[in-house]
Amino acid sequence: MVSPLLGSIGIGNSAVPPNPKIGIVDLEDALKSTPAGKRLTEGYEKGRKAKQTLLDKQQEELKKANDDLEKQKSLLKPENYTAKHQELERKFVELNQTYLKLERELAEDNAKMIKDLFQQAIPKIAVIAKAEGVTVVLDKNAALWADPAVDLTPKLNAEMK
Repeated sequence: MVSPLLGSIGIGNSAVPPNPKIGIVDLEDALKSTPAGKRLTEGYEKGRKAKQTLLDKQQEELKKANDDLEKQKSLLKPENYTAKHQELERKFVELNQTYLKLERELAEDNAKMIKDLFQQAIPKIAVIAKAEGVTVVLDKNAALWADPAVDLTPKLNAEMK
């Protein structure tokens, strides 16, 4: 029970509106279906494909070198074969390191893409929320269930150019 005296000095009063209104947005949908999201996705995909092409090329070169070495195995002295085989194993380890590096770069690129989308969307979400009288906006993935009436995604998508 809060004393009426506490209310008169500001303790017990809350900055939360008496009936907060919650909205949701589906940022994943904004990424897939808006021009801004599509531009970000296209840039990410272009980078991903370039990295995959580089990896595929290195993998193919390594496979060809291994096939060539196996064809020459009977013609090479054992110590020469062993040395070349060890060199191929070293290159294979380097290829795995390249793969891991590219995976890390893709994860960073994906995080940057999402961050860029957020930076574009947040001011627009704030304007939409104020216009709709919404006090809190959650990402759709953070909500277990939401009435479609509180979904601000169509309005956000219309603003994301």
